[in-house]
Amino acid sequence: MKRKLALLLSLVLVFSLVLSGCGNKNEAPADTEGGDKVEKKEASNNPARSRDGAADTLVVGTHEAKGDFLPGYSSEVYDSYVVDLIFDGLFGNDKEGNPTPSVAKDWEISEDHKTYTFHLRDDVKFSDGEPLTAEDVKFTYEFLADPTYDGPRSSYVMNLVGYKEYNEGDAKELAGVKVIDEHTVAFEFQEALSTNIWDCGMAILPKHIYDFEKGDTASLKKKMSDPIGSGPYILKKFEPKQYVEFEANPNYFLGAPKVSHLIMKFTTVETQMSELEKGTIDVQLRVPPKTENKEIIDGTGFININEYPDNGYGYMGWNLRDPRLADKRVRQALTYGFNRQQFVDVYYGGNAQVCNVPVSQVSWAYTTDINEYPYDPDKAIALLEEAGWKPGADGIREKDGMKLSFVWDTYTDSKYVESLIPMLKADWEKIGVKVEPNLMEFGALSEKVYDKQEFDMYNMAWSLSIDPDAFELFHSSMAVPGGFNAVGFINEENDKLLEAGRKEFDQNKRAEIYQEWCKLMNEELPYMFLTQNLSWDAVNERVQNFNTSPFQDWTSRDVILNVELAQ
Repeated sequence: MKRKLALLLSLVLVFSLVLSGCGNKNEAPADTEGGDKVEKKEASNNPARSRDGAADTLVVGTHEAKGDFLPGYSSEVYDSYVVDLIFDGLFGNDKEGNPTPSVAKDWEISEDHKTYTFHLRDDVKFSDGEPLTAEDVKFTYEFLADPTYDGPRSSYVMNLVGYKEYNEGDAKELAGVKVIDEHTVAFEFQEALSTNIWDCGMAILPKHIYDFEKGDTASLKKKMSDPIGSGPYILKKFEPKQYVEFEANPNYFLGAPKVSHLIMKFTTVETQMSELEKGTIDVQLRVPPKTENKEIIDGTGFININEYPDNGYGYMGWNLRDPRLADKRVRQALTYGFNRQQFVDVYYGGNAQVCNVPVSQVSWAYTTDINEYPYDPDKAIALLEEAGWKPGADGIREKDGMKLSFVWDTYTDSKYVESLIPMLKADWEKIGVKVEPNLMEFGALSEKVYDKQEFDMYNMAWSLSIDPDAFELFHSSMAVPGGFNAVGFINEENDKLLEAGRKEFDQNKRAEIYQEWCKLMNEELPYMFLTQNLSWDAVNERVQNFNTSPFQDWTSRDVILNVELAQ
């Protein structure tokens, strides 16, 4: 099920990528002269061991979940963690990103790469005891293909045979998902694409719980806070703004988790490090990889860092429907005009790098053969002059009655944003561009960007899928309300390359296509790409086998089912 469920909104990975962070660039490291030195504690003083219920309860610190706990609607990564724990897909993936059996014990692919037939295990049950069958798989995909479905996962079904007939016509069922028998289901695609396999991996909904009349997906939304799936954990309680509590599914088909109780506790950039020190949480996901955080962690004597390159990137998106930002020379000037390397150095202290393409450094499609856009205010000014933007009386550049004065929508509760704001404002002011931040809760920002598409510019981050295909993010067909191409990037060459990358099955040739696409994106800059950083999960030493990696997060079955708590 790990396509990362497509491309997940990561609240700029509030604690990891670009929109988040903990630790202020102006804060002195604990061991520096003039600061309070953190004394090394002995592991025997580990406060988490004496916490009430600690023996059988794992507490994981995360950013606040929104409450969209339903496959097909969860878009922010923290909601998707909940979905991953409660629901299963036909397959998972290993550390290298290869599909591995899960609900489906095996599968076959036709010679023309259009039909994928999955053989389901016969011992999978939903948490209410009802068996999971091929009918549930078909139901899940008819939900995504429904004409009233308004979530971000429509790309999973658009290439299936009969999609238009079901979505736009009077068809009673989605012809492209066929129930062969109770434990066999086949997906038939209109076109042979190398990405088709991933489109078969959607988390499976129990039909007997979520069944609805065609045209009434709104009824499913009413059940989002009370999800029922076949996964390793069962939701026990959701307390908005505070936590999500789970209990182990004792009848899980892969074996009950070794940890019987699990809590996702919502932490903030102000509280996460102190909660680690006090032992009120066992794990903090996405700790910003900063020197001061490393010193705090080392100073405890009982917290370890699980470090790996993050499969994602941070960015600033601009509204390309805005005539001021429609000219790529303006976008290039804004990129040249911000000292991204200085921001990386100051904020991350060597644990990140400047990003210039929308592909992660851990991907086989990654390339460095592009323009790195080094900080060059003179180049930025020259591009703006060339595009006809001249300084006004107030120093802000203007043209045809418009001014290069923007509102930058961003979110609260982020030291990353707090650090980024003054640096960006100061650098752009030097080239005659004004920007004013407009801070809001992340949920409100997400709605403004993706549902309403009402913004000048915003910053977020993407947690990426295993496959480098970015159709959901940048193809012109996704530039619709609710779609992930919120910036409105419409480019014929972009569409051609994205489509070509999906049609090619030879990975070396695919890599060449995506590298060409990266060069196009590097020139067009539908985003100002910001950072790619190391990912740090801070883990109390009493938590064993918490082995996250770029393609397997903590909810992966290879991780969560093997986690144990030392007594």
